Amino acid sequence: MGYHVLVIGSGASGLAAAVSARRAGASVAVAAKGALQSCNSAKAQGGIQAAFRDDDSPEQHADDVWKSSHETADRRLVQVLTSEAPSAIHWLEELGVQFTRENGGYRLARCGGASRKRLLQLGDRTGHAITKALREWVESSEVQVFPKSPLTELERRESGWRAICGEHVIDAGAVVLAAGGRCYRIAEERDELTTNHPGATGEVTQIAIDLGAETRDYDALQYHPNGGAWPPRCRATRSRRRRARTARCS
Repeated sequence: MGYHVLVIGSGASGLAAAVSARRAGASVAVAAKGALQSCNSAKAQGGIQAAFRDDDSPEQHADDVWKSSHETADRRLVQVLTSEAPSAIHWLEELGVQFTRENGGYRLARCGGASRKRLLQLGDRTGHAITKALREWVESSEVQVFPKSPLTELERRESGWRAICGEHVIDAGAVVLAAGGRCYRIAEERDELTTNHPGATGEVTQIAIDLGAETRDYDALQYHPNGGAWPPRCRATRSRRRRARTARCS
């Protein structure tokens, strides 16, 4: 099977890449480790930021992001993300995402590190709404979907790439690696509860590194160690299951 673009991962980034590539006329395939709707993005509750108020601007937004990173972020990337944020919101609305509005405009909230209100939300299900709209567009289009097909091998070919995704051998001119990171696996290794998706185990990240991809701030990791369990015995049960798995593997 051959495609212009193969996207690995069915979260917001992967689905957005698939929609953009297909709209540009490319033949596109999406491969996901689990079901297409099984992604970390769908569980994101916080919202998405863009400068819309009269007292705000993409430049101010970029400055806030730069400062909140302790001036360690890639300034060029920050500027691209913040300058394109308003148009990205309109693009998502075109696809069916209905952000909360009031008094004829967006209802905006302030997020940590921001000097202005610029957080757009859709209740506490913003991530779910965004991924649902993107997924419905993909499923109604000519994009080929390969669920439950984890990427295990990626090989450079003369005319592009060859990927082994589950039982499928897929050739593509370009491959977009948009799979979740390794947050859940790291939390498991630290024996900590986490709100990250259990599919965030980092195999695709490692494949990219093995192929020579450069890393930046690889030691920094936001893995959401803020999970809760009630009653308390749930935590003990989890620890026993983990010890049992370790014993079976020994």
